[in-house]
Amino acid sequence: NGNTYGAVVLDDCSFHDCVNLSEFENGRTLSFFPPDGEFVVMNYRLTGEYRTPFRIFPNVEETGPKSFEITITVRAEMESSHFGANVAIELPLPRITSSATCSLINSTNVGSPSAEYMAGEKKVLWTLKKFPGGSEQTLKVKVTLDQACTSQIRREIGPVNMNFEIPMFNVSNLNVRYLRIAENMPGYSPYRWVRYVTQSYSYVCRM
Repeated sequence: NGNTYGAVVLDDCSFHDCVNLSEFENGRTLSFFPPDGEFVVMNYRLTGEYRTPFRIFPNVEETGPKSFEITITVRAEMESSHFGANVAIELPLPRITSSATCSLINSTNVGSPSAEYMAGEKKVLWTLKKFPGGSEQTLKVKVTLDQACTSQIRREIGPVNMNFEIPMFNVSNLNVRYLRIAENMPGYSPYRWVRYVTQSYSYVCRM
């Protein structure tokens, strides 16, 4: 519950059963005999203030009784030395959408960007293989409806859902200072490395 370690405040920490916590409170050290295969050593949450890697700015403007234009601007808040990889942004549209056209603005150095309206699923899919830190990308979608737009129909727009990963980036700033293998075991040849990656599982912006 809300313990401070350096400049990072962690909430609801939980550890794998194999972890020895005897040195964690004072020395912030975890020791364990790892089971075979991949496993999660520690889970935690952040509920305090922290800087999100991306910010989404949506806007909807009615351009006629049966049409409107959606503008979605996404800003990468991390430093230019980092980038988002395999970025996918989904925008659900109303069920009565008859057509939608997409156009991209400021899509430079992003690696094969594309945006398409998927009529069968009534949504727009916007993908970018590389989203540089410190940059801003914008998508405009012109939507035509089968009938006049109402407040109920407007509520069917969104929410915007974003999936991404950021190599060598950690939102919480919690770092592994060192990783040491305490003893050699016969017939066991471990590999030692530390790799940071930030992945989104539920990154949503409501319209």
